[in-house]
Amino acid sequence: MTQDETRGRRGTAAAVVASASASEAAEVQQMLRSGGLTGTITAAGDDLLVEVLSFQPDILVVDLEIALTHAESLPEIIAQHRQLAGLPVILLLPDAGVGQLPEGLLPYVSDIVFRPLTAAELVHRVRAAVTRRRRRQSQRAASARLREDMRRISAGIRATNDPTVMVGDALPAVGRALGAHHVALQLFDDERIAAQGSSWTAGEARVASYSTPSTDDDAAFAVARSLWEETAAATFDSDAAPASRSGAAPVPAWIRLPSDRTVRVSGAVAALGEGAGPFGLLWIVAEDTDLAWSGVKSALTQHVLGNLAHGLIQAKLISTQQQAVRKLHALNKAKSDFVGTVNHELRTPLASITGYLEMIIDGVGGELPPEASTMLHAVERNTAKLSRLIENISALSSREDDLPAHEPVDIVHLVSELTSRSVLQASAGGILLDCVLPDRPITVSGDREQLSDALAGVLSNALTFTREDGTVSVRVAGGPEDDRVVITVSDTGIGIPPDDLPRLFDSFHRAANAPQALPGAGVGLSIARNTLEDHRGSIRIDSSLGLGTTVVITLPLLDQAAIS
Repeated sequence: MTQDETRGRRGTAAAVVASASASEAAEVQQMLRSGGLTGTITAAGDDLLVEVLSFQPDILVVDLEIALTHAESLPEIIAQHRQLAGLPVILLLPDAGVGQLPEGLLPYVSDIVFRPLTAAELVHRVRAAVTRRRRRQSQRAASARLREDMRRISAGIRATNDPTVMVGDALPAVGRALGAHHVALQLFDDERIAAQGSSWTAGEARVASYSTPSTDDDAAFAVARSLWEETAAATFDSDAAPASRSGAAPVPAWIRLPSDRTVRVSGAVAALGEGAGPFGLLWIVAEDTDLAWSGVKSALTQHVLGNLAHGLIQAKLISTQQQAVRKLHALNKAKSDFVGTVNHELRTPLASITGYLEMIIDGVGGELPPEASTMLHAVERNTAKLSRLIENISALSSREDDLPAHEPVDIVHLVSELTSRSVLQASAGGILLDCVLPDRPITVSGDREQLSDALAGVLSNALTFTREDGTVSVRVAGGPEDDRVVITVSDTGIGIPPDDLPRLFDSFHRAANAPQALPGAGVGLSIARNTLEDHRGSIRIDSSLGLGTTVVITLPLLDQAAIS
């Protein structure tokens, strides 16, 4: 009999018969055929493996003598030919039996039959062994399919942050994978997730009717808490009293059976949650059929529910964060609108005041008494101070709203320009301005105008708070072997009190020892720090009261290859 012929007749079962006696082997083959089974015979023990591999039987019927010759080599044979693992083996024993079978043979024997053989008993034993094997194969295949289905469902859950899409895709997929007629998700009121009731029903007409599960069902929440504590699922059945079965749950109230109770509704329920407590239930319902709820189904369903619970919590967190961001954007816009309005409303009258003050001081309206002239000069100074304050507020607001447009910036050239422009200020104050720069460009990525304003503010502070005969030093260090450029501005000025150092970068903060007559509203360092942080840089200030201040600025270098 060829292998193809055998496969064409595998509707029943195919067997390999191995016996040291050719006549007994033929007799066994005839018994199997009388029961509607197919088979082939091998009489020589050395040919057994070749025959089994070529014939690919559903079962092996072998006598004790041949089995003993292969007992020691069985582990090696199974390791080399994995398709033989689980192949049922019926062992034919003498009518007197044997004292004890070898330990190495026992794991591979499915059943034993004592001589003398009868066709009815042999066929029954063979059919039972083959049926058990096929049932196991079917269960393994079903478990593999279910495992793959649940893996895809979990991947779909993780692929979105939208809870509606998450639940809408998961419920029908779980229902189809488990062969359910109806699946319902019942989420209770909980701060971690958004409470909701969702369901899916198979397309064909149903006998029972289903409503949306309630989000404030105390009885259902008690079931969820109980299942969560036991990390288990429960089954329910309309034909059985829940109290009479261990691990049973009541049929939920949102399932309405017909008045004549002609339909049976059964299924399983599992809790979902995270951490110490649950926040929902998944109901899997079948009508007039058995879901065959197993440990594998329960474990895979629990895995999906773990992903769903985590996804729902993350979706709630993301939704909360998005709402907060929207509110912050709205507040920021309101702030910008307010600053813009105030800026406009103050600039116009202030410009008029400044203009008239200049005219009066210049004597356009007539000669002023000395006392009046002194008072008007004080008004002029305070008007200028108010004007600078408005400019600073406007600059600070604009700096917070606008993102820098980055481009290559030669920091050596920029610092050289700034120090050149500051020479006159330093000379007028009797200050020595010392600048040491590399003889090669050092390029960073950034907004040149914003970087210029930030560095100019730091340099201006150093010159402003340094006394006559003092020194301000500017140093730029860094090169291709480094990943950052360091700009150091040191002065021998009045220094900063220790209590003021932590607040130097706060907007509108002025050091306690800063002379009131000096200009500035205390926003320059705040703007400088924000600018440098936007450029992935940093600023640090070290100071000793009465001895001077050192400001250290770092910026990441721009990759030279990226520029070219």
